[in-house]
Amino acid sequence: MKETLPSSHPSFLNRIRSGFKGILRLFYSGIRAKLALFTGSLIVLTIFILSVIYVKQQTEILTDSYEREAAISRRYISSLVLELDNISQSLIRIEEFRDRVSKQTEALKKYRTTKTLVQEKKVSFFGIKTSLFGALGKNKIRKTLDTYYSEYLSKGDIEVLEKNVKAQLQQNGGHEPVGEREFSQLQHLAKQVVFAERDASLLRKRLYEVKENREKMDATELSALEEDVREKSLLARKRRSAMDSKIVQLLADSRRKKIKDLGLDTGRFRLQTFPLSGILPGQDSEPTLDTRIFDPESPLNEISFDSNLEEGLKRSLNTLVEKVGVTGEIPPDSFQHSGLELQALYSPHFRNPASTERAKLVEASRNHLGAWNSYLSEERAILVDLSKIPPLLTTRLRELREKKPPIPPFKDKEFRKQYENYESLIRKRDLLFATYKRNHPPKEEEQERLEALGSIRDSALEDLVLLRFRPDGSDYERSLRSEEESRIFRERWTSLRQWIYSGESETPTAKLKALFPDGIIGNSRTEAEQILWKLDTVPLLSGEGDDVPTIVLSSNFSGLIRTIVDRTEGLKSIRNNRDRAVLSALGICGFSIFLAVFISGIVVQRIKRLIRDAEEVGEGDLNVEFEPGGNDEFGNLSVALNHMVGGLREREKIKGILGSMIDPVVIGEAMKDLAALKRGTEKRVTAFFSDVAGFSAISEKLSSVELAELLNEYLSAMTLILKDHEGVLDKYIGDAIVGIFNAPVEVEQHCLKATRASLKMLAKLEELRKSWEKDHRYIPEARAMQIRIGLNTGLAKVGFMGTDALASYTMMGDTVNLAARLEAAGKDYGVSILVSDAVYGEIKDSILTRKLDLVRVKGKTEPVVLYEAIAEKNAAVPTSIKESIALYEEGISRYLERHWDKAVRCFQESETVKKQSDKSVHLLIDRCKEYLKNPPPANWDGVYTRDHK
Repeated sequence: MKETLPSSHPSFLNRIRSGFKGILRLFYSGIRAKLALFTGSLIVLTIFILSVIYVKQQTEILTDSYEREAAISRRYISSLVLELDNISQSLIRIEEFRDRVSKQTEALKKYRTTKTLVQEKKVSFFGIKTSLFGALGKNKIRKTLDTYYSEYLSKGDIEVLEKNVKAQLQQNGGHEPVGEREFSQLQHLAKQVVFAERDASLLRKRLYEVKENREKMDATELSALEEDVREKSLLARKRRSAMDSKIVQLLADSRRKKIKDLGLDTGRFRLQTFPLSGILPGQDSEPTLDTRIFDPESPLNEISFDSNLEEGLKRSLNTLVEKVGVTGEIPPDSFQHSGLELQALYSPHFRNPASTERAKLVEASRNHLGAWNSYLSEERAILVDLSKIPPLLTTRLRELREKKPPIPPFKDKEFRKQYENYESLIRKRDLLFATYKRNHPPKEEEQERLEALGSIRDSALEDLVLLRFRPDGSDYERSLRSEEESRIFRERWTSLRQWIYSGESETPTAKLKALFPDGIIGNSRTEAEQILWKLDTVPLLSGEGDDVPTIVLSSNFSGLIRTIVDRTEGLKSIRNNRDRAVLSALGICGFSIFLAVFISGIVVQRIKRLIRDAEEVGEGDLNVEFEPGGNDEFGNLSVALNHMVGGLREREKIKGILGSMIDPVVIGEAMKDLAALKRGTEKRVTAFFSDVAGFSAISEKLSSVELAELLNEYLSAMTLILKDHEGVLDKYIGDAIVGIFNAPVEVEQHCLKATRASLKMLAKLEELRKSWEKDHRYIPEARAMQIRIGLNTGLAKVGFMGTDALASYTMMGDTVNLAARLEAAGKDYGVSILVSDAVYGEIKDSILTRKLDLVRVKGKTEPVVLYEAIAEKNAAVPTSIKESIALYEEGISRYLERHWDKAVRCFQESETVKKQSDKSVHLLIDRCKEYLKNPPPANWDGVYTRDHK
């Protein structure tokens, strides 16, 4: 029988209530309970956050690792697909080429001409033919001759392409060479593909015309036509897939060995390639190549995928075409299938690697052209003139073709004249590019981008007219490998253009064919001409409409590569590690709560004593001494509190000072003798003024947050350099910095230190610009900003100036005004650091300088010799800079001697040696030319009077 506790026992119930209230009091009052609760909550929260972060980070690391491995696999598979696609395309093109040659040859027969030849009749006697001295009479023979317009690519070109494609298959087909039977089967399949694609194309064209209301058709007929289009497209795709599968089978053995040698994990990565023609709405897409053929027994390669993956493929294609562009990134898809954790990665596949790589580089430069934006503007002006020529040539060629007999283009003066104009405009464009390249020499990392800007049109022309039979994808790398390789490609491109320009042969010449050992030219001159006009007359880059990279990438974009990654084992390992970490952390949490309760009991008493003393300080008693607490944190806290109270006692003393002082050096001196600083004094100082060139224009383009961030970063960096060289910050005036050297404290060699600080600031600004450029921070104008610095030394009045309520430590006088004028004058001379002759006298043994000019600044009567501070003399300065300085200063001497022509030559040589534009040179040359026209008076002392600040 169970015993129950009677509810009528009041003492028992009271004890329960009392105990429960005690537990509650423990948890809602007292520092021990609060500390324990805080510690426990903090640890639990930390565990939760860390577990989420851990899983996320590890998943990202795993994904990144898989993506890197997948990229390696994709690169090889991409080259294999390029090879497969090229073989397929070559086989298809052979049949298309055969059909095109036959049709074009038949169509062009009407341009043949007949010629009547008169020949003497001959008989043969004993094997010797004789006309018997004309006694037999004469025969009239009519012969049909080809003209320029009746010629077309020959069947011999088909045989060359056919022979090389067959050789490629035999070379790469594995252990057994590809026989005649297999090759004939491939040719038959290619012919079927051509017929099916031709039928589908004709039906699509008719459907387009119907939908554009060019042809009337009722709903039933329209539905039937749409169904025919789908059926023919599907038939073409199936026939292409059958041909591709046959080629893959022939290549599988050799490629399986290659994949094994490379260590590609075909059990963890499954790659599939899909041609654009095979991704059709409403139909399942079939891959051209699926790496399951190399490892059919792995779990990843055994499964068949559902419609979700098909939707992802079509969604990715839509994203590339309509949203991010064919070079954009496609978000990966993560999903579960057959108990596996999978991720699908999509990437575009392109044919013609050479022009594709260049187009990608040009596309990536679209928003980072800088000074090259001006080149694009000037190029567009050339394109306007260039685009006027093709219509004139088209009309003229039609007229020449229709004449009886037809006149070859190269014999027509008007044709040659138009192409001379065309070629002249192309040379003008090339010269413009070369000029910009010389004036804006690229950095090492910009070399490839600049090469692509200059060669993309020629590279695309070659890729679009050439039928290759050895596609190794190395054309682009070979064209950059060496100067000799670059020369070979330039020769190919030039010869291709000259063949088109000349109009001497409708078919490629033997000399031209010899330049292309890896393929044949698969277009006539007229067809190649149309391609050339299209590439030459569209902008290199344009914000609207077609431009060169858009055209090239669109024509080369051939399909998608889908990489399916099996992440099952990796994610499982991550989750197991997370669970173990959580269990361990929960145990630590419980132990930490116990320690928190125990230790807090010891700590509370010591805290209470500190609280009592702190309350007395809060009530205004600044004579409190906190009890020393030993060598632990409480002891350090007691020491810190005692220092704090001492600081509070000093606060009243320095309260007025801190309200009006900025620089710590000034504050330190004020603490020593505030009255002396208020009285002021006159002493020799070096005045420093700096300003950001064109900062108003920059600030107008920045938001207030960006402007504040830019100013804070810039001013902090420059002020730190100022202080490192014992300078004192006077004030900030917007983006300008005013500094004092040698006041209020004495500074040895203050001129030299001010100059070194200025040079250091230029170097630091260069570091900041590189950092901003790398991180794409701020606007381009901010990332390219420059500063000007003016330095002067002499007597100036220094001290606290202002009212009794608000004053600041500053400097005044002619020395200061001249420093400000020098900073402003730097703009006219195009220099960063401009110093007076007084500063030059102090720094000339240590700093490399250039004597710039002898001027009289606004508001002053005494002339000043201006110098540019360039670098430390012991620094590694290029010889060209030193030679440029010597030539410039020689020009100054000739200028002061009134030898204007000699001065101009010296200045020009100085700029040439320097290899960059020099605004000072241009200023002095203009002044010399003015003096040549209007010589100065006889008492001219060489001083130029500035009429502006």
